[in-house]
Parts: sequence; C-alpha cells; structure tokens
Amino acid sequence: MTKEITHANHHERQFMQYLQVGGWQKASALPDSPRVIEKLLARGWIEWKPRSADRVLYRNTEKGTTAKKARIPQLTLPAKARR
Repeated sequence: MTKEITHANHHERQFMQYLQVGGWQKASALPDSPRVIEKLLARGWIEWKPRSADRVLYRNTEKGTTAKKARIPQLTLPAKARR
C-alpha cells in the first residue's frame, strides 16, 4: 500500500505558482515541464482542458492548493548521523 503524497516538492510548487494567478492559464505561457505536469495531473493537483487541437489550459485544484501550502516534512537523521 502506497502512502498518498500530501505536499508538493520544489519543482511542483514552482509550477503551481504560475497557476496562482487564478483561472485557466494557457500551456504556452507556462514552463515546459512535461514530467511535473504529468505528476500534478496524476495526483489531482491541477486540471486541464483542451481549448483546440493545439491549445491546452491548466489550473490548480483545491487539492493542489492545499498541497502547495503544506509544509515539507523534515528528514530526521539517526543520532549517529547527526554527530
């Protein structure tokens, strides 16, 4: 069983920042980040709609906004590694 990721990493946060303007944003106005977009869509953090054959629009979802605002958990090292 895999644990659902509830926070966005730096690249995901950066991409979603472009969508914070509000409403739908043209894909052509966004960074070319196909892997990040694929992950965000799979997690339901952004949504898309086709405008025409060569135009796509994206926007943040409520779930994506929550993930973007979530704190990134700190990595806790074992006591031996901290010395």
